[in-house]
This record gives sequence, structure tokens and C-alpha cells, in this order.
Amino acid sequence: MMHRAQDSINRRALAHNLAIAKSHARGSKLVAVIKANAYGHGLLPVAEALQDADMFGVTCIEEAEQLRAGGSDKQILILQGPIVREDVVRIARSGFQLVVHDPLHLNWLEEEIAKISLPKPLTIWLKLESGMNRLGFSPVQFRAAYQILRSKLWVADVVLMTHLANASVPESLLNAEQVQNFRGAQGGLGHTEAADSICASAGLLALDISPTVVTNSDAVQQVFSQAQAAWARPGIMLYGSSPFLWSDTKRRREAFGLQAVMTLQARLISIREVAAGASVGYNSQFICPHAMRIGIVSIGYADGYPSNTPNGAPVMVCGKRTQTLGRVSMDMLAIDLTSIPAVQAGDLVTLWGKDVSLDEVAAHTGILSYNLTCSVAARVPRIYVQ
Repeated sequence: MMHRAQDSINRRALAHNLAIAKSHARGSKLVAVIKANAYGHGLLPVAEALQDADMFGVTCIEEAEQLRAGGSDKQILILQGPIVREDVVRIARSGFQLVVHDPLHLNWLEEEIAKISLPKPLTIWLKLESGMNRLGFSPVQFRAAYQILRSKLWVADVVLMTHLANASVPESLLNAEQVQNFRGAQGGLGHTEAADSICASAGLLALDISPTVVTNSDAVQQVFSQAQAAWARPGIMLYGSSPFLWSDTKRRREAFGLQAVMTLQARLISIREVAAGASVGYNSQFICPHAMRIGIVSIGYADGYPSNTPNGAPVMVCGKRTQTLGRVSMDMLAIDLTSIPAVQAGDLVTLWGKDVSLDEVAAHTGILSYNLTCSVAARVPRIYVQ
């Protein structure tokens, strides 16, 4: 039974959302991205729910080793590659796949693998910097790195990859520029059948032509058709969140059939009548425009609910939508109960979930949905439901 707050994870929704990703993949294999403790949902339970993925993607060697120790026998891709030289031997001995995005990695691989008996050759994902200006080789470096890797006996395969900066804004011209840069660099390698990977969640969904979703322009269709590749790397959509802006009303999660995975709830611990003109909470962030019935909910920024939330963030109580009032405290926040007379202390308040979209809360707070789920504190008990 829930005490003061609780984080519920729906494993069936995870599997459902993976099936949605597959339906949009157009034949691409899927790397289910479960880095950062599965976006705050719990690494091992999420991996178990996503067994139908072709591979798992994690940030670093520690996450990969945690998965393996937890019993996962699925291929694992380390998305940031080796962080320090010592990672190379751990990765190589475990047979993990890894992203190589810097010339330094090539030196580390060459020198460290020479010191060990390699169980089997490695699969390397070679990353091109195509326009995001974050990680990856320049086109000239990319070509040279590919030729070096293909010449090594310790390399079984090379997958070519890049990452789109603005896929969540499908009409952005940068998408076309990045895809063209990648395809140009890929073509510059000569006649190769190397597998490739460009799209994450937004790229997978941007081509959707369902009548329930906005009809893309011909230019957008062309860009994302060219971005389809052997592998896709869905992340946020697996957790029931749309990768597109909340203001993009025809591309919200419901349009794609995505289901909420995380439900964050807390108990209502006090109800009080507050007079017109009185303030609520610290720094008088909210002043009552009229006499109001205010509820105090036992959750705050120490639990992961954002401290910068302005007045009016959506919540649900007793099947009714209402909103937050005043500044979020460390352990509490206030909500408006004026129009919900049946509410009583002890009732549950939903901060986000099936009936309160995580994406709507993210838009209201100005904090990414990814950030919200990753920020739920360890002191909030997490339970898993089917």
C-alpha cells in the first residue's frame, strides 16, 4: 500500500510501445535505448519487458555489465564508447558492441586489444559528426577510421551511424543537411554494404502517414525516407512519451498509440480553506484571487518534482483535473481543490501518468520529459505492474 508517494512502472505498456516502434521501423532492427537506468524506470525490469528488442543501448560499460550480471544475454551497445582507456579491455572481453567517435578511441583499441586474448572480434559503431556538433568524426576522419577498422582482424563488423539534432522538429532544415552529410560520407567509403543507423524515436515516427497524424510535407517525407537505415535507436517513445513538441498537437503520444509507462502519485495530506488575497507557499508565488480550497500533496523537489514549476501544472485527483498552486517545496506542493468538493485527505494525486500526460507536465514546467523521469528520487518507492 502506498505511503506518501509512489512511482508505478507499467511493463505491459513498455512492451506495447516497443511493438509500436517496430511497426514504424520499416524493416529496421531496433536498439532499445535503456541508458540512464532506463530513463529513470529501472534498468533490469525494463530490459526484461523489452526482450523483443534486437539489442540494448546503454551509456557506459557499468550499465552494460549491470545488464549482463542481471542475466541479460542480448547484444549490448555502449553508446558513449570507452570513457577511459581501461574500458577497452572490459568491453572487448565481454563482447559488447561500442560506438567509436574520436580518433583517440582508435589508438586505445589498437594498443589495449594487443595485450589480451580476444574472445571474438568486435562490432564497432563508427559515428559521423554530421551537424549536431557533439560527438563524431569529421567526414575526412570518418573515411580514414573506417579503412583502419576494416583492416583489423579484431573487428568483425563496422556499423555507420550519426545522430539527428532536430528530428523532433521534422520541418527543420538541419535534418536534411545532416542526412545529406551522412549519406555523402557513407558514399565516400566506396562500395560498401556496411549497416547504418540514423534515427532515434523522432526519426522513426516522423514518416508516419496515418490520417490521425499531421500530413508531412513532401520535403519532410523525402528527408526521413532517406534517413531510414538498417538500425534505429528508439528511446523516449518506449516510455510512452512523444519526442515531438507538446505544441505539435497532432504528434502527441495518443496519435501514435503510445501508452504511459510511469505513473507518479502522492497522497493528499491536508485540505484548508484560504481567503481571497492570501498567498500560498514560499515567496507568495500564488495569490488567491478569491476564496479557495487548497490541498497539500506529500511530494516535492526532493522527490524529483521540479522546483521551478510555475502555477498551473496539471494534476489529477478523484478523476478530476486540477492544477498546482504556489512554489514547490522540498516535500510538498499545493493544488487547487475549489471545484472538487468530494476530495478528502488521504486521496491519491496523480502528478503524471495515463490521465496526466508527462509531455504536458514537461511543457508546463519547461523541463524535458526525459529529465522528469530521470529525476524521480530514490526515496520514492518504485513498483512494477503488468
